[in-house]
Amino acid sequence: MDLNTATVEQLNALGAGMIGKRIIEFRPYTSPDELLSRRVLKRADYDTIKSSVTVR
Repeated sequence: MDLNTATVEQLNALGAGMIGKRIIEFRPYTSPDELLSRRVLKRADYDTIKSSVTVR
């Protein structure tokens, strides 16, 4: 799932809770790792979704 185009509902459905709105607030991304480096998500939440997300 692309972090830059996914909807709030799609992001929330990844299994790390209600993270969609926060991810969208910080768009755009150049790599999924920016969720950590920009302190968008906690490590535990990132680890839960990292295999499901990409950036195009």
